Amino acid sequence: MMLTSVATPEISATRAPRAPRESHIPRRTHIVVPLVIIDVTVPGTSSANGRRALHAALGDDLRLYVVTVDQQHERVTFRVEVTSRTLDDVIGLLAATLDRATLGRAQATVIRRPRVF
Repeated sequence: MMLTSVATPEISATRAPRAPRESHIPRRTHIVVPLVIIDVTVPGTSSANGRRALHAALGDDLRLYVVTVDQQHERVTFRVEVTSRTLDDVIGLLAATLDRATLGRAQATVIRRPRVF
């Protein structure tokens, strides 16, 4: 004996109705914000001058991480994360501000930030 499944119009899946949203509960959505991650190497044996120069170039949307301090070759490498700017903007600002910097691996992506109405 062989069993066969048959779907007929008489069989329907019923959905439970959604509860209405209460108007006093804020609706959450997300905004998409550009994020650029780039490695920047600057001359020196201390990260202080490089930090100041990078903050001056890129402003408040900057997060810095010191990756290496190479005493032998006198250079400091930073991992730079900048929000609210495009990759082209970041490279342009760095090139205009830091005359002896070496730009390394760069990545452009987005982050989602919650927004409450």
